[in-house]
Amino acid sequence: MRITNLASGSKGNSTLIELNNKNILIDIGLPISNLEKRLENKFPKIDILIITHTHVDHIKGLKSIIRSQNPVIYTLENDLGEKVVSNNINYQKTIEEDNLMIELFEVSHDVPCAGVYIKYKDKEIVYITDTGYIKDKLLKKYKNKDVYILESNYEEEMLRNGKYPYHLKQRIRSDRGHISNEDACKYLKKLIGDKTKYVMLAHLSEENNTAEIVDERMEKIIKGLEFKPKKIILSQEKKHSVEV
Repeated sequence: MRITNLASGSKGNSTLIELNNKNILIDIGLPISNLEKRLENKFPKIDILIITHTHVDHIKGLKSIIRSQNPVIYTLENDLGEKVVSNNINYQKTIEEDNLMIELFEVSHDVPCAGVYIKYKDKEIVYITDTGYIKDKLLKKYKNKDVYILESNYEEEMLRNGKYPYHLKQRIRSDRGHISNEDACKYLKKLIGDKTKYVMLAHLSEENNTAEIVDERMEKIIKGLEFKPKKIILSQEKKHSVEV
């Protein structure tokens, strides 16, 4: 299983998961032309497209991939059908095919939004971004998986002292907003186990966070754990790949 994050941030999000015989794309928040460049013009046929939610930074390239490939789309109940025309939109939470299982679960954002769990054979991935918090039952259910792609959106002090208007700051830090660096650390301490190989920190704010701050905070957390997965800080501008 190869996991390639093609972009992560407020300008566009997309993650490609390549299995032996199937390609899964989580969100398509950039035009296909941009994604092709990041994959050196080798953008694959997508068998399953998962849309976590309908904010533009997660669906910007959706119309173009429907025109060119018309992949099977899975998402939770939302307004996707009002934004695009496709006969392949499926609103269901569980997908099972051969050695593959996918679960979509609700997270807390200001529009309907899904987290994603993928199991292929004995490998497991958990993808959670765009949520104000993570419920305890989800932390217990998805503990000790191979790879976590988890939001670490903002540093509280930077947000507090930054230029955003008060109402936007309140939205970001609310239960229907985004996860702070502090909370991402707290959740990872509960999630990481002896099976965990990679932690990929996602959706960093360009205004209220830096990769250096996230790296420093996560390094302290991982050093204090019995099990020490490799951490990767995801970027808006370039791809990052891992294999499990």
